[in-house]
Amino acid sequence: MEIKISTLLAVAFAAFFMCACKKDSSLEDYTRPVVEGYLVPGKTVLVKVYYQKYLDDTISLGFPVTDLALKISDGTKTVDLTESTDGNYVYGDSTFIAGNKTYSLSFSYNNKTISAQTTVPDKPTGFVTSDSLQQVPVMGFGTTPATFVPITLSWNNNTGGHYMMVLKNKESSRTSINPRNNGSYRDAELILGQVSSYQTQQMTFNYLGNYEMVLFHINKEYSDALNNNGGSSLNLTNPYTNVVNGLGIFTSMQADSLKLRVYQ
Repeated sequence: MEIKISTLLAVAFAAFFMCACKKDSSLEDYTRPVVEGYLVPGKTVLVKVYYQKYLDDTISLGFPVTDLALKISDGTKTVDLTESTDGNYVYGDSTFIAGNKTYSLSFSYNNKTISAQTTVPDKPTGFVTSDSLQQVPVMGFGTTPATFVPITLSWNNNTGGHYMMVLKNKESSRTSINPRNNGSYRDAELILGQVSSYQTQQMTFNYLGNYEMVLFHINKEYSDALNNNGGSSLNLTNPYTNVVNGLGIFTSMQADSLKLRVYQ
């Protein structure tokens, strides 16, 4: 099953980073570029570079930084990224990124070398669920709802790896569990930490139907970025970054998924 990891994680991180500047930041702080790159084995490389977003700016991300010369090295081979669209730098060989290898990014900007490094983690193993069907009791006035029976999703984690999970409802026409829910649909994101299982809760699912449960084995740098930023773009006065002379995140991950059906 193809998992569009870059899309899922980019949305999650952009929500945390789109207000990355304080109003009283120095001019030097504002000139640091924001880097956003997620390396996944078997996928082509995409690294985004953009200016920081001012708090009074209404653009969701800063303007793209163009005409840069980005390079990525795996220790034995160095490749040049091509700017496909403004601020988006790509390398099209999907075999370049491999598990358990370390990759270094570098480019020059404003007479400084911007750099970052990440090591690709193992793909999750042993990802299973105690049941492929999850019942969510009907809540109604004057009636006692049935007891919610959670299911457990588990995986191997003997090395203390960091994990997160994304819950994707796959229905083309979605049915909300709460009839008062009139908001737009968003995938649910769970920052799990260094655990080997997750037990569902009644509030885990907002919609009925078929789900793709995507388990990501992420690196500490990405876990630190999500946790340090408090899960909110309103708490980014000092955002975490693993980019030297810049901001943002350059990280890597692998994923596995399974199917689950939610019903009442």
